[in-house]
Amino acid sequence: MLIESNQNAKYKRWMKLKQKKYRTQLNQFIVEGEHLVEEAILANAVCEVIIKDGNQDKFQQLTQPFETYYLKDNLFNAIASTEAPQPIMAICHIREQSLTNKSRLLLLDRVQDPGNLGTLIRSAVAFNFNGVILSEGCVDLYNEKVIRSTQGAIFKLPIEIKSLENEVKNLMAEGISVYGTSLQNGYPLQEIPSGEKMAFILGNEGSGVSQALLEQTKQNIFVEMSKNIESLNVSIAGSIIMHHFRQ
Repeated sequence: MLIESNQNAKYKRWMKLKQKKYRTQLNQFIVEGEHLVEEAILANAVCEVIIKDGNQDKFQQLTQPFETYYLKDNLFNAIASTEAPQPIMAICHIREQSLTNKSRLLLLDRVQDPGNLGTLIRSAVAFNFNGVILSEGCVDLYNEKVIRSTQGAIFKLPIEIKSLENEVKNLMAEGISVYGTSLQNGYPLQEIPSGEKMAFILGNEGSGVSQALLEQTKQNIFVEMSKNIESLNVSIAGSIIMHHFRQ
């Protein structure tokens, strides 16, 4: 179906998905580009496919099973979040997710930068972590920059949004060793033995892990580095930690 008017009801709904409140309300989000659409299809997350008019033949085999819409250039570009978008995107449903395997978990406390969140999710998949738990103060998981930074990893492991204060207590009660990341009373990560069940908390780019959470952990750890550098970006530090304790 070709859509040529910005007054079309479906088009208006898709435009709303550019805002967090409507993503939550409609339980949907947008992925852009062929690679992310393919990953969404593999995860059975796709509701509808949107293609820029003139590219019908290019994606026919990929989109055949789905309800597909074609948009004029100006309408397609208005939905897209990049200046030179690839000519395909998909509307995906937000899935209910729950953690079953908890041998390696990443907990994120108020991480605000979309690129950092996306990179940490991607690294969690790369290093065989079983899931990610976000505090309610983190950047929106379905922000277009987060989605793009994950490069499809968002579809490959469970991600929950919870109160970390409560969740740390629950994990500790289940016998999972929870480690904070801080120089305060911290130990170099090389000194921490690898355990059967471990979780690691990474914090806000400016203020780190909250004091309330640090007081709940089994121990706090840090990444040793040159004295010429004051700190590491949270996504880099987190990736180093996950690589070190990968299974």
